[in-house]
Amino acid sequence: MYQDHDLLRDFQQFPVYPDNVPKGQNPVEPVLRMVGMGDRCDIPKIKTEMVCPSCRTHVWTSSSSCGRVECPDCWGTWARRATGRAAARVWAYFSTGESQHHPRHITFEVADLSFGDAAKKAESFGFYGGLLIIHPWRIHPDFKNLADELAEKYNVNRYDALRKSNIGQEALVYSPHAHVIAYGKGTKILKEQDEFSYRILRKLNSHDAVKRVCYYLFSHTFVPQKKNSRVVRYFGTCSPQKFAPTWTGTKSDLLRCPQCSDIVVYPGERYGKPVSDFASGGWHVVVKIPKEPGKRKSSLKALLDSLPGALPQNVAWAYAK
Repeated sequence: MYQDHDLLRDFQQFPVYPDNVPKGQNPVEPVLRMVGMGDRCDIPKIKTEMVCPSCRTHVWTSSSSCGRVECPDCWGTWARRATGRAAARVWAYFSTGESQHHPRHITFEVADLSFGDAAKKAESFGFYGGLLIIHPWRIHPDFKNLADELAEKYNVNRYDALRKSNIGQEALVYSPHAHVIAYGKGTKILKEQDEFSYRILRKLNSHDAVKRVCYYLFSHTFVPQKKNSRVVRYFGTCSPQKFAPTWTGTKSDLLRCPQCSDIVVYPGERYGKPVSDFASGGWHVVVKIPKEPGKRKSSLKALLDSLPGALPQNVAWAYAK
C-alpha cells in the first residue's frame, strides 16, 4: 500500500517555480484572467465554512452555485467537476494495466500558451501520454512573502490566498509554463546540467493523489477566452482518440478536502455535504478498424437499386457516386 504525501508540503520542499528557471524573452502577454477573478454572479446563496478533521483545512461551500469558471464565489464547483473528469481519465490508464508505472507530475517552460507545442515538448522529454495544463503566470517576487503569509493565514495555497485577499492579478507576472501528469520514464537529467529542461515534482500513487494535483492546477490556470474552450488537453496514449470509457455518468459522494481528500464536515458536527462526482467505467484502448475502399459507395448504390421506380436509374447512379 502506497502512502501519499501532503500536497502543500511537496510544493514547499520542491518548489514548482525554481529561481533558476529562465524567463521568456520579451513575452507578449495575452489578455487573460485567472480562474475565479471575473464577474461575481448574483445568485442568492448561503455560505458555510466546513473543516477537514484530518488536516484542519477550511473549505467554504454555498447553498447554490452558478458553476462558472470566472465567478469568484463559484469557481470551486467548476474546478471540482473538471478534476473528476480529468483524474478519471489519467488514473484509468494505470488502473486498467495499460501502464506498469504510476503517473508523474512534471513541469517545464513553454514559449506561449500553445497546447500543441507543449505536448510535443513533453513527448520530446520521453513522456508518451497524459494530461496537460498551462499556467500563464507566476507570483511576482515582490508578492511572494505576502502570498506565503496569506496562505498560512487562510490555510490554502498561495494563489487561492491572493484571490481571497482581492490582490489577484496584481501579484502575478507573465511567465508561461506547463504542468503535465504524464506517463513515461523521461529523459535523464544530469546533475551537472545547467540548462533547465523539465522537473519531476512527484509520483502520484493513487486516484486521490491525482485528484488533489488536478484541483490545485485547475485552481489557478486561465479562464478560457472562447465559449466551450478547455483549459486542459490530453496527449498521446491518454487522448480521447486513443483511450476511452465504455460509459460515463455521476455518482453520489461527500465533499472532500482539496488537500488530503478526507471528507470535510460542518463545524462541531460529524456529517458532511452530499455532492455529485464524475463516474466512468470500461476504459479501453481505442482500436480503429479500417474501412474497405468503396464499401460505402457500393452499399448506397445497392440500397437505391432495391427501390425500383423510386428514382430514375441515371439519377440513382448519380446519387451513388
